[in-house]
Amino acid sequence: MTDTPTSYRRAQIILHWVVFAAIWVQWLFNEPMKRNIEAMQTSATPADGDMTMALVHVGFGSTILLGVLARLYLRYRHGAPGHAPGTSPMQAKIATAVHWSLYGTLIAMVITGGMTWNGVADLGYVHWLLNIVLFGLITAHAAGALFNQFVRRYGTLARMIPALKK
Repeated sequence: MTDTPTSYRRAQIILHWVVFAAIWVQWLFNEPMKRNIEAMQTSATPADGDMTMALVHVGFGSTILLGVLARLYLRYRHGAPGHAPGTSPMQAKIATAVHWSLYGTLIAMVITGGMTWNGVADLGYVHWLLNIVLFGLITAHAAGALFNQFVRRYGTLARMIPALKK
């Protein structure tokens, strides 16, 4: 890849929103997963429905991992659009750091969650800390997109929501 693309490919956009939706599902089914892990660690029987919700959590965690890996591959293969015009070098560094931190945090969450779920290592506390980091990164990412969309009027959201393109 030699040229910087001016827009994301359709697959990149779809994967972005699949990962976004899967993260929300994870947050919704967090408590049953915690109860199930606790039951497994104490040799107790999980509460009715908790195992099903835990398996939903595992499935969506796997979806996130596959989505992130696919996004990284597509980013490597096809690139990503540059920063908004007028972005200062410091803002560009922050935006880049947030994007790469999102990828890294999501991968780390799947690894720590999987290791805890499979009884390899109890990394539930690390997983929880990463969840806080993820929430902060998502907030920063969304705030940056909204700032560029509505304050700078760059049309940033149209890069991930094609229906907004004029």
